[in-house]
This record gives sequence, C-alpha cells and structure tokens, in this order.
Amino acid sequence: MDNIFMNLFSDMYVFAGNSGDDTSSSNTNENPPNSKKKLSDSLEVESAFGTYNKPPKLMAIEEYSRWAKKFEDWLMAFAFPSWKSLKNGYNDGGKKGETLSSTEEIESFVAEQKCIALLFQSVREDIISFIEYSSAKDLWEKLKTKCLASTEIVKSKKKLLREEFDLFGLDI
Repeated sequence: MDNIFMNLFSDMYVFAGNSGDDTSSSNTNENPPNSKKKLSDSLEVESAFGTYNKPPKLMAIEEYSRWAKKFEDWLMAFAFPSWKSLKNGYNDGGKKGETLSSTEEIESFVAEQKCIALLFQSVREDIISFIEYSSAKDLWEKLKTKCLASTEIVKSKKKLLREEFDLFGLDI
C-alpha cells in the first residue's frame, strides 16, 4: 500500500509505483489502480471546481452562470482581499504600484492585481481576450456582459431556427 497515495480530500488515487519495466522489483501488488484514468478524472474535477491553488476554470461561455458563482465562492474562501476588490472596486486615484507608500495602499493594490491575475488564469484566453478594463470590478462586469450577451444571442438564434423549421414543416 506504500505505492498508492490517497488525497484525503478526494476519492482519487494515484499510483506512485514503477512503470512495470523493472521485473526485479518485489512489488506484491499485481493489479495496480489504473493511474491514467484516475489522474484524468482528477484533472477534470480540478478544472471544473478549482483547487486550493487554482480557481475554477471557465471553459465555455455557456457555462458562465455556474462558473461565476463557483469563482466568487472560491475567491471569497482563498483570496478574501481580492474578493473585496472585485466587489467594491479599487480606487487607486491614478497611482501606479511604484508610487504607493502606505501599507494599506499596497495591500489594496496587491489584492486588485491578484484578482485580475486570477480572472485571467481562470477564464479561457479566447473568452477574455480583447476585453479592455480599468480594474478587476470593471473586468468582472465586462466579462459578465460578454458571456450573458453571448448566451442571449445563442438563445435568439435557436428560437429563430425553430421558427424557420416550423415554417418549413408547414410547406408540406
């Protein structure tokens, strides 16, 4: 059992033994767990829900509504100052990072930059690219507008296609 690592926070097992090429080993475990399947399952769960180190990942615009709640909860739990920056905005007064002097200003600036970095880390690049922003709150609002507007466009296209199909069906 010393070749198997179990994460206490999940049901995923990872096989940490040799590759099987070494026949001189005294490995008594004849049927090791299928490490490829379990590891891939773990990676899928990691991207969907995030981990302690990584926020949940937005892979498709259609998933925005579910992802936004997960991301906010993750940010509140693991990066609270950044969550405050996301919700309340950052009032920098036009200052750059080099001109900050007080500890409070620096902490607020770091929380803002961390929130922006986490947003970029958690959203697929083709979704978040070309969004111009001035703060984390601004980026969050523009991302929301982009994703929800896209969802509305998709819904209206589906409705239009259904109407056209219904019209086509009546011509018989």
